[in-house]
Amino acid sequence: MNHTRGTRWAVVLGTALVFVVSLTTVALAQTPNHLPYLRTGVGARAAGMGNAYVAVANDATAGFFNPAGLTHIQKWGFASMLSADMTFDRQFNYLAVAGSFKWGSIGASWVNAGIKDVALDDGTSKDYMDNYFLLSYGNTAAKFRWGASFVIANNKVADKTGVGGDLGFQWCFADEATLGLAAQSLGLKVGENRTPYNIRLGLAVMPTALEGFTFPVEIQKTQDVKAIKFRLGGEYKYHFNSSDLGAAIRGGVDDGALTLGAGVSFKQFSLDYAYVPEKVRFLGESHRFGLTGNF
Repeated sequence: MNHTRGTRWAVVLGTALVFVVSLTTVALAQTPNHLPYLRTGVGARAAGMGNAYVAVANDATAGFFNPAGLTHIQKWGFASMLSADMTFDRQFNYLAVAGSFKWGSIGASWVNAGIKDVALDDGTSKDYMDNYFLLSYGNTAAKFRWGASFVIANNKVADKTGVGGDLGFQWCFADEATLGLAAQSLGLKVGENRTPYNIRLGLAVMPTALEGFTFPVEIQKTQDVKAIKFRLGGEYKYHFNSSDLGAAIRGGVDDGALTLGAGVSFKQFSLDYAYVPEKVRFLGESHRFGLTGNF
């Protein structure tokens, strides 16, 4: 893509981000707890690093974290996540595909989350599962990457559907460091509930002196929530000599909760695991399993 044209679009998107956030700030009262899974993260790799991923996102999960990161994909890729041992019959699963072309990168993501087998007064049970779809686009201008997502959210409890948008940016300002910024759930309203937007700002450092290491840090501000979430993480990847086999270990802190993860890779595929304790203790802990591919 022509760099001048790409820079112009980046400025337009940046201006749109400020404008939309300003409008949303003065909108009707928000519901801070509405669709809470949109303020966490997806993918076992990201979970293992404390979900400090807005500056790291470089695979199909970028459609959720930061659509600008889709531009790292060479041809096409996919990502999936299955959550296990979540208390109170909660479910949280994810699937995404993405591809890159001469005119940019695109992605499609699906988040499925909620509670199964909720007991009703008549003695029957019902599933309350929300579905969240993202259609994303990203492009580059020199060392600057930008992207946007069109969001569709269906809330089973309200039996309503709403639309919104995400905007994201990554700036590779040095060979060893990347800044990431994303605004999520902009203008999203489902039924009578307005979903609070998120602003995520992060830095990822990949020091050449420590080959294989990645150190991300991130802060997140959610509309109408005073507290700022702080996340940090670390990853070490090792590729065995003369082999397509690799391994990774990860650790992180997600708003005070310690996360751990590991992964194995073979050629273009990676199988990952993460241990995720809930910050609210009575919710216990859970496990994330993910399979990703990049081609």
